Amino acid sequence: MSVKQFIYTLSLILTFASLSGTAQSLSDLKSMQVSQASDEQIAQAWKKIQDSGLSEQQAYAAMMQKGVPADQIEAFKNRVVLLGLNKKTTPKAVVSTEKQKTGSQRDIIDLVVKPKPLERKIDTTTRKSLEIYGSQFFKQAITFEPNFTIATPKSYVLGPGDKVLILLTGLNEKNLESTVTPDGALQIPFAGITQVSGLTIEQATSVLKSKLTKIYPALSSGQTHLTVNLGTTRSIRVTVKGEVRTPGSYTLSSLATFPNALYHSGGPNANGSLRYIKLIRNNKLYKTIDFYSFLQSGVQEGNIRLEDQDVIQIPVYKKRVGISGEVKNPAIYELKDDEHLDDLISYAGGFTDVAYTGIAKVDQINELQRDVKDVPANLFANYTPHNGDKVTVGAITNRYTNRIILEGSVYRPDVYELTAGLTLSQLLKLAQGLKPEAYLERGYINRTLPNLEKESIPFKPADVMAGKSDVPLFREDSVMILDREAFISNPKVTIGGHVRTPLIISYRKGLKLADLVAMAGGFSDEAASHHIEINRVIKNASDTVSNQQVTTIIIDMSNPANAGSDTELQPLDYINVPRLVNYQALGNVIVKGEVVFPGDYPVQKRDETALDILQRAGGVTPYGSIENAQIYRNGVRVNLDLSAKNYKPQAKKDMILLPGDSVYVPRVISYVEVSGAVNNPQFISYNGGRFKYYINAAAGTTENARLKGAYIQYPDGLNKPVGHFLFFRSYPKVKPGSKIVVPEKAPESNLLQLGFGNIAGIAAALTALVSIVAILKK
Repeated sequence: MSVKQFIYTLSLILTFASLSGTAQSLSDLKSMQVSQASDEQIAQAWKKIQDSGLSEQQAYAAMMQKGVPADQIEAFKNRVVLLGLNKKTTPKAVVSTEKQKTGSQRDIIDLVVKPKPLERKIDTTTRKSLEIYGSQFFKQAITFEPNFTIATPKSYVLGPGDKVLILLTGLNEKNLESTVTPDGALQIPFAGITQVSGLTIEQATSVLKSKLTKIYPALSSGQTHLTVNLGTTRSIRVTVKGEVRTPGSYTLSSLATFPNALYHSGGPNANGSLRYIKLIRNNKLYKTIDFYSFLQSGVQEGNIRLEDQDVIQIPVYKKRVGISGEVKNPAIYELKDDEHLDDLISYAGGFTDVAYTGIAKVDQINELQRDVKDVPANLFANYTPHNGDKVTVGAITNRYTNRIILEGSVYRPDVYELTAGLTLSQLLKLAQGLKPEAYLERGYINRTLPNLEKESIPFKPADVMAGKSDVPLFREDSVMILDREAFISNPKVTIGGHVRTPLIISYRKGLKLADLVAMAGGFSDEAASHHIEINRVIKNASDTVSNQQVTTIIIDMSNPANAGSDTELQPLDYINVPRLVNYQALGNVIVKGEVVFPGDYPVQKRDETALDILQRAGGVTPYGSIENAQIYRNGVRVNLDLSAKNYKPQAKKDMILLPGDSVYVPRVISYVEVSGAVNNPQFISYNGGRFKYYINAAAGTTENARLKGAYIQYPDGLNKPVGHFLFFRSYPKVKPGSKIVVPEKAPESNLLQLGFGNIAGIAAALTALVSIVAILKK
């Protein structure tokens, strides 16, 4: 039966035992092998037990009752105990990888019970800028576990709890397994009890071979071969104490080595030593381990396999020395008594590329104060640092002993070596000479004198190249060859207006007007090519202020035969191509309302009036009111009277429309609307122009009506309020289609709404205040 089937069957047992106790055929459970289940699967089965509500003893009794073999129940119980699953606090288990399904493989128990870290504050203010070497190794998120995939080491010492797999191959084929009992023995069928506790795998193989030879005589002749391997390894307890981040006892696999336990404990704390770690076995010092051999070179001299009850003691460090500056790994290193400064530099990875190796500065603490010592390179191998020393390795200076800098208009500007007797002409030859665009009249050398004064030495490059003059060069001279482009202005010419691509380009001698127009993509459709403007700056050399600074030249380019197209341009010319005067759309006017053909009408003439537009729209319909026609410009009403009785010239001029205007002719309305603070707002048939008639027809005003604020909205969009003069009112004339609006009075002041008691209280307070003021004045 597979491992998954075992887990599934066990779940069924517990489920039926806890729910109904229904009998179930479990004849196939006799072939189950708990040893082939991984730690994760055992934990999964245990979770099923907890979920079923049964106690541990009840679960085992149910398994026995359902026919699970006793040895499988015992093996399952042992696995639960080793994994710590039956405890209240379940430790963190590291689950091993899946094993190959062969009898020679072993399951792994690598359970680590980690105590809580012990925080300890260490005063490291004097070395806060440097880290302790090796501390980062224990902070990395890496897996530092024993290698369970290797063959069983021959030096592995067997002990109680180890499962031993015995394979016979050849003439006899047999696969046996047995677990070392607490007494240290193996029980082998037909071979009896064999003591193996304390023996290595190699020694146990020899003992078992002698035992099994009596049963399998072919072992002595070599026709049958014996192989002894581990199955499930046992757990061991290892104690890590001293200056460690997490001291305590750890449950590890019996294959675990010293680095495994050290890594699980978090490594030494700020005071812990990495050079004198003690491994104590059977109450005796077994080995002192220097972990630097692994950190520095990867040599695992401390990779010792741990045994049950081993103790790892991390003592306080004896000597630490910091090193900083130009070394590859600045840090605080722990040194032994016989190690010197060169060993410290070696631990730090050696010098960097820019380190000054001639001397090392040592900041040393004596009894009362600090000392500074300069240790030369020839004493590195003999100088012994003290505890607390801080070594600093400086960098070489950023100066050159033989550098010359050449810049500017030469073929190979660069940094050159200053050789004996090097002159300026020789330097220019090394740079492959001057470029054609080099300025031959002036160059200069920037020089720093020995007294640090700055000096500039001019020279004429043409004379130097001709051999007429030369300049000797010195260390750190900087030679500059100028470019003629720096002395030449870069004027522009501009073309704008109605060309396809307005642009600004650099002026070139011989550039003509037609060339620039072509570069701009030619004229646009509305361009006035017969009236091209060339705006040219007047070069006035007089010292008097002149009013005119730009002159304008008009060129006709409409005829290709015209010589004006070949007009030569000058620097800073600005060419403007205007638009044809009459080549433009005047825009549209929107006509709506009671007209025959409402719609958008393009403006045909600059002086086209509203009446002209209405005439093009077919005129006003019989239902339209030309007297109340409304014109809007940019959303704002324009007060125009379009009635035919108005023939004043100024009125006709005012009727001229602009693009975007709109004309609305409303319908003739024979009603008057009365709204607002009246008792019966309504539409009333027009009956003359008397204002009060329509107010009375609406049942009069309400109590809150403000009749003096009433106004009329006329159908042409104008408004006219009720007039006032002293105690007299003048009411506007009502027209058909008007709207009379009567507003309400504003809310009364809160002061007028106060009761008598409130007013009396305020009066009493004012009286008291006046009395106090009068007394103070006396």
